[in-house]
Amino acid sequence: MKRLILTCIMSVAYTLTISAQTKWVNPLDLGDNIVHGRWWNGELKDSYHRLPPRAESKVRGAVWGLSKQSAGLSVCFHTNAPSVKVRYKVKGGLNMFHMPTTGVSGVDLYATDANGVLRWCASKFNLSFKDTINYEFKDLTYFTGEEKGYDFELFLPLYNEVTWMEIGVPEDRDLRFIPASAEQPIVVYGTSIVQGACASRTGMAWTNIVHRELGYPVINLGFSGNGQLEEEMFDFLAEIDARLFVIDCLPNMEEERTELIYDRLLKGVSILRKKSHAPILLVEYSYANGTSSQQSVDKYTRNNREQQRAYRTLQERGEKDIFYLSKDELGFTQETMVEGLHPNDFGMRQYADAYVRKLREIFH
Repeated sequence: MKRLILTCIMSVAYTLTISAQTKWVNPLDLGDNIVHGRWWNGELKDSYHRLPPRAESKVRGAVWGLSKQSAGLSVCFHTNAPSVKVRYKVKGGLNMFHMPTTGVSGVDLYATDANGVLRWCASKFNLSFKDTINYEFKDLTYFTGEEKGYDFELFLPLYNEVTWMEIGVPEDRDLRFIPASAEQPIVVYGTSIVQGACASRTGMAWTNIVHRELGYPVINLGFSGNGQLEEEMFDFLAEIDARLFVIDCLPNMEEERTELIYDRLLKGVSILRKKSHAPILLVEYSYANGTSSQQSVDKYTRNNREQQRAYRTLQERGEKDIFYLSKDELGFTQETMVEGLHPNDFGMRQYADAYVRKLREIFH
């Protein structure tokens, strides 16, 4: 009996020792400039939300609710640890019928080595989705030297609200968090496709791909079903000192909202131009199900026609730096979609490639 008690005590002590070997840090405890991928960090220092608290009284309730979801947000840090652990809680359903848990509620880790080479870090099956979600990225190898470590970027859930998060490494290893970039961001206002539906993991959302490919900060203001070219949202966009504004809302402007596209676009551009001379990119609606449904073709054709009309009016008025990305340039095919509207990972890659080509053209 004494031996059993001694064994239990030693086991508990060993467990506590192992637990104590990981040092945990809550990024939100480090100041108001730690979260990457958003503009109002000073007003949002205690959350992983995308719009400032004052937006609650100005935008529709659906937009406000979706703005609490952390699409496009990331946390960056430097470490030379052989493993990185992440634990966090979310407030919402873990998955959707057409989008997996790893995309809706998961995190995704990328590393840049001392030579600037970008590497994806697989969590393999070292993750669990319970009350507290746990990821562990193990067996990290530092090909450019352990003493140099890597710069890591952790992309947060696309369709869930993160209420609490900690990042942990062995306590004998470096862990230094990197503040958000002061560079002018690319600002994307749009729909569920912008928010990230239906990427299988968070790093595959097309805005996150564009961020990695071009190296610029990207602010994701995609609101599932609610990117409706509203004046209130353009007011918030105009507060941002942007490198470029992307307006990609047409999939949320079907049916009775089609007739609103022309006036809302002209009004939105006017709001932006009162405060910014940044280029503006208007994006067409591309719908893969058009190969089997004339009704679908008619829907996106009507929306694209209205946006084209607004684009021509802006050109006739002499508005400068207004650019256009067509559905043909996006080039969605039957293999790029989950259910005819939202891109799968292949579609996200194709969508991002079209954007990268266009943005490089705009930025010369």
